[in-house]
Amino acid sequence: MKQLKLTTLALAALAAAGAQAQTPSSINIYGILDVGVVAIDGAGDKTRRFVSSGSQVGSRLGVRGTEEISPGWKAMFTIEHQLYADTGSQNQQTPVSGFAIPSRALVGIPNTIRSQLEPALGQSLADSLNNRFWHRQAWVGLVTPGGAVLAGRQYSPAFATFGRFDPHLAGNVGNALATLTVPTGIEVRIDNSVQYVAELGGFRLNAMVGAGEGQVGAAKFWGISAGYASGPFDVQIAHQRRKTSEGLDSLENTVLGASYQWGSFKFTGMYLTAKDKHPTLGAQLRAQLNANTAIPAALKPAFLAYGTQIANNLGFDGKLVYGGVHYQINDRNKLVVSYGDYSDKVAEREAAIGGIALEHSLSKRTSIWLSGGYVDNKTGQQILPYAQGLLYGFTDKPGRDSSAYSLNLVHRF
Repeated sequence: MKQLKLTTLALAALAAAGAQAQTPSSINIYGILDVGVVAIDGAGDKTRRFVSSGSQVGSRLGVRGTEEISPGWKAMFTIEHQLYADTGSQNQQTPVSGFAIPSRALVGIPNTIRSQLEPALGQSLADSLNNRFWHRQAWVGLVTPGGAVLAGRQYSPAFATFGRFDPHLAGNVGNALATLTVPTGIEVRIDNSVQYVAELGGFRLNAMVGAGEGQVGAAKFWGISAGYASGPFDVQIAHQRRKTSEGLDSLENTVLGASYQWGSFKFTGMYLTAKDKHPTLGAQLRAQLNANTAIPAALKPAFLAYGTQIANNLGFDGKLVYGGVHYQINDRNKLVVSYGDYSDKVAEREAAIGGIALEHSLSKRTSIWLSGGYVDNKTGQQILPYAQGLLYGFTDKPGRDSSAYSLNLVHRF
């Protein structure tokens, strides 16, 4: 049997290298520092310019280890911290639009109730920017001759598929992931999860379950993916589902991705569906409102109903078509071009984004990235370009287009 690999994400499959033959166990420290200058249009009348971290790859510090137990058996772990190298904080900066929320969230909400619900929504957004220390990953696993079993905080099967076929590898301000934010349209990492991973002869399989224990809003999760790679061709499909803490069906994703390498060109594409029947945000808002003693008991039912409506206004019921091309110009320079279009049953959620990035490698570990993105917010969206793990916020008007440009220095160690 060929050696098993962990294919949860291109950047997450860090432990697959294993220990050296003469060393039964190993521990490695690794990381990425990504800092650059960003310019954003669409958040007001003026261009916003600032120093930012993670707009291309995402700064991080991690520790991974392996231990050879016996032939075919290995223990391994990964813990990975997300940081923002522009300030040294583990929490991302306040979005350029502050803690304002998209206008479509409050459609149909009476002004008397809106004034009391808006602060709760703003606080929910602020809370979402606060990361735990090992935010990116924290898991331990056992590799056996029949597959690997991993437990902890891990990338979901659908996002692993997204990252594998994303032209920008889930980074860059031109990434179409911008169409699936606030609340999230695809679950990225799953807490309290157990995952089975196997790869053999070009075929690969991931299956995950998450308990959802101790979380407000989110509850049980399951997901599965299967793929095959042969020569220049690679294809994978994934499906996952979440329930709310109230037992209702919540976010559901299906992702189909493929890529083909042709000389200096690599073509990638994917089709993604996002359907959220009962957003976990609704359960979170209802929990906040139930605990709010300032709301008279007689008004609680109305507040709870409008909290549900807000969550549904922000939800998803659509599909993303996303593709791009990598062109390896020479040994030191690579060009990436992409385009993604998200359509939804609710027109105000629809948007399209084009992205471009140029990488110039200074060395094996250090590179300079110049990237850009332009968002067509169509009839009522308010998306600003989104960087990896970094929310820049929303446009000041529904339907206003936006753009961003970033120049980054990225060092890997």
